[in-house]
Amino acid sequence: MNGSLLHSALREMQASLTSPRVLIRMAGASLVLAISGPFDTLSQFDLPGRLLYWLVIVVLSYVSSHAVARLTLDRLAHRLRRPPQRIAVAALAGSIPAWIVVYGVTVIASPGAQVPPLRLWFYCLVVSAVVVTMMVALAPSVPPVTTLPPAPEPPPILARLPHPQRGRLLHLSVSDHYVDVVTDKGRALVLMRLSDAIRETGSVAGLQVHRSHWVALDAVRRTLRQAGKPALELENGTIVPISRSYLDAAKSAGLLV
Repeated sequence: MNGSLLHSALREMQASLTSPRVLIRMAGASLVLAISGPFDTLSQFDLPGRLLYWLVIVVLSYVSSHAVARLTLDRLAHRLRRPPQRIAVAALAGSIPAWIVVYGVTVIASPGAQVPPLRLWFYCLVVSAVVVTMMVALAPSVPPVTTLPPAPEPPPILARLPHPQRGRLLHLSVSDHYVDVVTDKGRALVLMRLSDAIRETGSVAGLQVHRSHWVALDAVRRTLRQAGKPALELENGTIVPISRSYLDAAKSAGLLV
């Protein structure tokens, strides 16, 4: 058992020992067993001895088997979908620590007693199945696991911008020897060629519409004409011209009809 499993088991045991409802149930079960004296304990011990005997067995076996059964259900929750499968596997797992406790306490309390190991384990399995059945019946259903798609990587060109201006990429334009990078958070000048800047737009869907302009497709608000020539209006109000050389590309991208 690795460290995380041991920690989880100890946490389950602590939860059982600090629950008033569980403590009352264990005390009641111990009292009933002490008074009835099953498995020849009526003749082997007096009432205080039987009470102590059953109290130790009930507490240790319940806490250990409950912890192991709960860990088993948690670890295999998404493999064992049907309640009968979960009950069978968890009951089998929980019966092992219960059998160890009962066998060990019986051997220590009654050194000469004949304890058939197989029959004792069967009794522990039945009791464990009852406990696990209650756990499964009362436990909330496990919601299905949904895997979220990974977030898209930001375009590399944003790393060249000051942090306040790093946002959703809208527009690139030439300004002397610089490229004016426009985002929904602002704008910044970057010393580089437009062709290199376009390569650093990464997975952002965009199109060069002029020798001096590149636009992100989702930033285009509408198409218009200025002085009889086609142009694009972006969401930030910027008007970007479409040159004749890029008309076919703009039509293919659905920007022009």
